Amino acid sequence: MTRLTTDTDDPDHPEHKHDHEHEHNHENDLSFGDIVIDRKRSDSKNKRTENNNKTKNESETGTDTHKAVVVNVPPVTAEEWDVLDRGTTVAEDNPQYRSDAPIAIVVFMPELDSEFQYYSGVAPLTLTRLNGSGVNWYAFPQPRLRKVGSRGPVEVDINQIQPLRYHSRTFSVSHNRQFIEEIAARGQLSRAPLVWANRTDNDSLSLLDGHKRVWASHVAGLETIQVLGMYLDDETATRVWANRHLGGYNRAETNCAKERLKDEWGEDYRQFF
Repeated sequence: MTRLTTDTDDPDHPEHKHDHEHEHNHENDLSFGDIVIDRKRSDSKNKRTENNNKTKNESETGTDTHKAVVVNVPPVTAEEWDVLDRGTTVAEDNPQYRSDAPIAIVVFMPELDSEFQYYSGVAPLTLTRLNGSGVNWYAFPQPRLRKVGSRGPVEVDINQIQPLRYHSRTFSVSHNRQFIEEIAARGQLSRAPLVWANRTDNDSLSLLDGHKRVWASHVAGLETIQVLGMYLDDETATRVWANRHLGGYNRAETNCAKERLKDEWGEDYRQFF
């Protein structure tokens, strides 16, 4: 298992690359959000399990302590990724796997759930963000990992969710009565809203998409709903929201959103239109 300490997300950064370039013909099998186990650890555990007459299913899936989540898949290979604190590459540290194998960055589930509890696998976690959080993260050649599941929506208290400050559309009960009644009858949403999770305020989640669904859930009396959480910087979160809303706003809603964006970003607000 290879511990990395690099502080950049750019795969072309010199710390991530050798001096020479070469092409490789393969596709990444894993994606961020995949739950994986280490085949090497699993194989050794299977041998111990057989000796102890435990069930095969238990040994194959492992416990949450031994499961990890893929949080980033940089477009580089094991031989191209340097392990700075060991003076080696991921390939040299894992000689039994292909040197041109794609790599995956993983965080083990106990640490991920402690620091990024709302992470749903919608987008990667940047290496800069991981380093800033203090979590331990690791690089593996992808063939060493076996997928056993996927992250998905997380159930939260509906009162934790707030509209993003630029949102300017309002809804009325009279125009959405059937929609509200359908949600009340199901007791849940058919599609999870997208929220921006801010690590500096663990109790607050800002809506990036799904404002009407959350509003209707409030009216329907739901106390908890499932959400898809993303950890982003302010600019990226604002752009995600803008891409999902500004094109569908009417003139009054657009003007209102524009003023709110301008108050926050000054003349740089134009980048979101």
